Amino acid sequence: MNFHKTGIIVFALLIGAGASAQFIASPYSNNGLGEVLFQGMPNNYGMGEVGIGSPTPWHINLQNPALLTHNTFSSFQVGLIGDFRNHESTVGKDKDSGASLRFMAMSFPVIRNRWTTSFALLPLSSVKYHTYSQDSIDTGVLGITQFQGDGGLSQLIWANGFRIYKSLALGVKASYVFGTIDRQSRVQIFSEDFSSNYAIAYLESTAYSDFNFSLGLSYRWILQEKKFLNFGATYDLSNTLEGTENQIFQRLRLTGTTVQTQIIKENIKTEFTLPKTFGLGVSYELLNTFQVGVDVKTQNWKSANEKTTAVSLRNTQNVAVGVSWTPDYQSVNSYLKRTTYRMGMNMKQLPYLVNNREINDFGINFGASFPVSGFSSLDAAFKFGTRGTTDSNLIKENYFQVVIGATINDRWFVKRRYD
Repeated sequence: MNFHKTGIIVFALLIGAGASAQFIASPYSNNGLGEVLFQGMPNNYGMGEVGIGSPTPWHINLQNPALLTHNTFSSFQVGLIGDFRNHESTVGKDKDSGASLRFMAMSFPVIRNRWTTSFALLPLSSVKYHTYSQDSIDTGVLGITQFQGDGGLSQLIWANGFRIYKSLALGVKASYVFGTIDRQSRVQIFSEDFSSNYAIAYLESTAYSDFNFSLGLSYRWILQEKKFLNFGATYDLSNTLEGTENQIFQRLRLTGTTVQTQIIKENIKTEFTLPKTFGLGVSYELLNTFQVGVDVKTQNWKSANEKTTAVSLRNTQNVAVGVSWTPDYQSVNSYLKRTTYRMGMNMKQLPYLVNNREINDFGINFGASFPVSGFSSLDAAFKFGTRGTTDSNLIKENYFQVVIGATINDRWFVKRRYD
């Protein structure tokens, strides 16, 4: 099979689908840019989302572009995600689910062992929620308010890793961020005699289109033959995403017929400032057999702002730890010994304050890579997570995520010689 042609065709076919793929149904996505998503591959998911200081030659690393120098094969990766959530509050329980193309990436060495470049498409944030509240406005008059949102941001990435001196590498990543976030607030008024039932709606649509940049460093310290300590660091520059916003007011009958439409704002410039992000990672590696790593990341969200919406933000810290193990990658007799197994856990702080309460997220991850032809693999990862609380009229979420992907590693651009 001509792997490089297959990868390019699939990349072209799916690029449109990936641009609008938002999948996490969470009431906590109603603030700011929504649910900010993890930027790794299935092997990172399986290791508890570790990857800043954990190199691998078999999978593309988008968490730290400096680690691309370990990818000496031409690679193509594509993956899907399913998200299943249980929501619980003081007034009841609910379930929701979603599925989407999660990532698509390709990389190849420009100068073997010196420079590797990568292109990728994956979502940056997801907005998907539908909640409501009920209030007594007056005697015999009831108001029900619905809050609904969908959309999110995607990013088209160009990343490069350069080996600048022996075991020291530098990475540079540029991202084109784009997408639309739609939000709607709708109030329905009910009276006892149903003589004055109507609804009013406020619709807001914001489209973003801008660039973002990141830097990475990595260093491999040789302890003994095939034993290494790996160090990684990343820095995402603070950048203001510029966009345009439209706001519309509508008066509707309960049948859905629009009675009145008023444009409040049309193509008004708006912006959201992405935070400075610092990441550090370290791992111990026994080549092609065992790896254990720890990542720490801090984001300065307090410096971020969205001028069109008052959102309370806090600085966040995320911690992840994970391990991977391949019993015998050269085993001839046992397929299971050639399989790579992973597990890990992570603790995240959500940037948005809800009712002045901090929301934290805890997850336990598992995963595996199943070898197929050559150095390629089928990859799977699973996450069990929980976040939030039912106190202070908030919502507690328990969720399960599954990521399924495929990795193709081959020599795409090698000139063949014939005698």
